[in-house]
Amino acid sequence: MEERSDRFTAIEDQYAGYTVVDEGGSKIGKVDDLFLDENDQPEYFGVKMGFLGTSSTLIPADVTTVNNERSVIEIDQPKGTVQDGPAFDDDREITPEYESEVRSYYGLGSVDSAEDRGTYGDYDGEHSGAGTTSDLQDEDELRVQRSEEELRAGTREREAGAMKVRKRVRTDRERIEVPTKHEEVSVERVPVEGEATEAQIGEDEVSVPVTEEEVVTEKRAVAKEEIRLRKDVVEDTEVVEDDVRSEEIEVEDATERGRGTGR
Repeated sequence: MEERSDRFTAIEDQYAGYTVVDEGGSKIGKVDDLFLDENDQPEYFGVKMGFLGTSSTLIPADVTTVNNERSVIEIDQPKGTVQDGPAFDDDREITPEYESEVRSYYGLGSVDSAEDRGTYGDYDGEHSGAGTTSDLQDEDELRVQRSEEELRAGTREREAGAMKVRKRVRTDRERIEVPTKHEEVSVERVPVEGEATEAQIGEDEVSVPVTEEEVVTEKRAVAKEEIRLRKDVVEDTEVVEDDVRSEEIEVEDATERGRGTGR
């Protein structure tokens, strides 16, 4: 029987820590117990459920599909159905009655000659005495995330006002001196002698134009000054304060030690 025990140990190690999921991929629990048939093939999986593995159930291998690459055992049942399945604990023997209850729950027929083979341990022969119903390594764990708030400060632009440049027209009186020229007519009487001809006697009028310069003003816009506005970025430091919260985790140990597992 030593050869068979070694074979069981190898199979047990193969399924150690496999995750059990439902038909939709939701996790149900971890493989905790393994039961083999007379051909050393898995016939039942004991599965621990919940964060702390506080409850177990027995699942027939006939309703499972094993994915060795992902170390996953998929059950063709919803998660709720499995969780409500027949309870199983380490001290319980798989009697023909219990076996029929499990198989009936999952819609499977009864095992042939179940009454003739007695308990599952008898059915598996002396190999069961070597640990057919053996606890596999339970790698399931409860993870509690502790978080706390961190104060982070950043900057954002906001409008702090505007600079307005407005031009107004101011009227001033300006006085300038402009040199001008004008003509003046002077009359000089010069006595002459001699007889006047007949043609020279009579009325005559001579018009002498007199000119002068007048001041003409003209206004034109002349650029005198340019106003330039420039924005400069000035770096400064501001101190900000705020309240932050952090979580603290307290663990209350309510376990009872000293109770055996019946293995």
